[in-house]
Amino acid sequence: MKRKIFSILLTGAMCAGLFSSCNDIMEEQPRAVLTPDLFRSTAGLQSGLTAAYQGLRLVTGAQGPIFCMELGTDEFTGGEGCTNWALDMTPAVVGTTPITSQTGDFSNFWNSSYQYINTCNGIVEYGEEAGLAPALIAEARFLRAYFYFNLVQMFGGCPLDLGSGELKFNTVPNRMSTRNSVAEVYSAIVADMNYAVENLPVASRLVGTVTKKTALHHLAKVYLTMGNHQQALSTAETLINNQATYGVALQSAYADVVREGNEHNSEVLFTCERTNDSYTFNGFPGVSDAAFNTGIGEERAISYYVPNYPTFEVVDGAGAPVGRSVTYSRPWMRLAPTDELLSVVFADKTNDSRYAATFQTVWLSNVERGGGAGQTYLGRLGEPINIGDTALFFPGYEVSDAFRASKNYRIWAPSDHSRTRFPSVHKFFDTKRKNVNDASGRTWLTAKLSETYLIAAEAAVQLGDNAKAREYILVLRKRAAYPGHEDAMVAATPATITIDYVLDERSRELCGEQHRWLDLIRTGKWVERASRYHLGGVEYTRDIKSHYVLRPIPQGDQMDRMHEEVDRAAYQNPGY
Repeated sequence: MKRKIFSILLTGAMCAGLFSSCNDIMEEQPRAVLTPDLFRSTAGLQSGLTAAYQGLRLVTGAQGPIFCMELGTDEFTGGEGCTNWALDMTPAVVGTTPITSQTGDFSNFWNSSYQYINTCNGIVEYGEEAGLAPALIAEARFLRAYFYFNLVQMFGGCPLDLGSGELKFNTVPNRMSTRNSVAEVYSAIVADMNYAVENLPVASRLVGTVTKKTALHHLAKVYLTMGNHQQALSTAETLINNQATYGVALQSAYADVVREGNEHNSEVLFTCERTNDSYTFNGFPGVSDAAFNTGIGEERAISYYVPNYPTFEVVDGAGAPVGRSVTYSRPWMRLAPTDELLSVVFADKTNDSRYAATFQTVWLSNVERGGGAGQTYLGRLGEPINIGDTALFFPGYEVSDAFRASKNYRIWAPSDHSRTRFPSVHKFFDTKRKNVNDASGRTWLTAKLSETYLIAAEAAVQLGDNAKAREYILVLRKRAAYPGHEDAMVAATPATITIDYVLDERSRELCGEQHRWLDLIRTGKWVERASRYHLGGVEYTRDIKSHYVLRPIPQGDQMDRMHEEVDRAAYQNPGY
């Protein structure tokens, strides 16, 4: 690959990493430019490796990646605060806004991935010569494969030649670029993943570094996406059947998996690390505050799935008893859950604990009404709503008029939802932030053992082994059951597991976690499941064009920088 942005590593200000033998987490120190000379020493190579890990922040948990993976799916549609309506493809909302090569957010993957791939290439190329341990080279090869896996799923065939031959480190900027085939890219990914499986340690070297379990999980997912279902199943089962060997285990309750403060539990296989010192470390020094406010490099998923709750009144015209807070997060309204997600996929709220662990259903009053001593908000029954009392309730199911009439608080059922009014996805919430507008310092859970079970189940379905698929699905469903409801969860599981049922289970386990668009593309279910959806009982139709199964190569970040027009014409994906 020869591209303008492939200057030596990353030019401009960035945080490189220095490793400390007396600490258990990566330490970051500013470096203005990383040069080829840095790759001639073990310390320099380790700094580059930390830089490669930092690149995960630009492709996980930030606004662009989440928009690319969640907007326009059967899980979510744009909320009132959505800033990229093209990706939701709903003409009735803002008119026809086609996806084009100038549509934003794809560049998060295109630019950032290649920058850090080049960093990994330097580590791989010079690592052995400099005496770098194979386990550290394996980390670089895993990260390179991870970045490439995102790219090939989104864009199809993409460049492997980085200036000095296939998968070589590039030191000289160049405006030429050649795309390799999908098969060639997957071949490189599989080679890197297999090297990682063989050479990574079982235990993490530092908090956030990858291990054998990380590589096995992703290799299984790569095989699944390639359509190599037998190898996908076998690789997933290597991890599932040898959990003690690899130091992994499902948490006993689903809520524990996503519980704040428990991000490094036994079920988590891969993370993107951040800190609560967000402006120093979570973004990139030298990037303006305006850029920070767009979510570049920051984990703001805490706020993307939050409704405009500070405007919700219990009694119309009487004011809102719930104000902005760190506990309830910032009401950005970027994405709203579809009725299908809440009422169909999460239909069972009696036996299955995953809805309550994923969505916030209750808001408690946290502000006092103005007007002097003794003044308070009054509820639907005319009774006071004091601080700490239930003010708002989003049950996620329809309720009777009699039930509404019996409550002092305000109830919004799915038929009452809108692009400003819906239940929050609260499993990303970060209550350790200093201010409500701060980005999150929470670790982003990129891969979990529960997904390994789902990979095995999907592969088994594709291989016609329904018994095995159901076995793996039941493991997760029993774990998700409220205590005493395990038998009901088993009874509610269909005898025949289909791809659609696996997709439903993926939503229940992984809702909002930046997987969905790729899941629908991989299974060929995008149009069938997402071309129509409901919000607040209103049906919407999406204009999903056939060529949207590949994302466009970004115009300003790639196409306009290519030297010859004929090269540009052949380079872009069909339809754009």
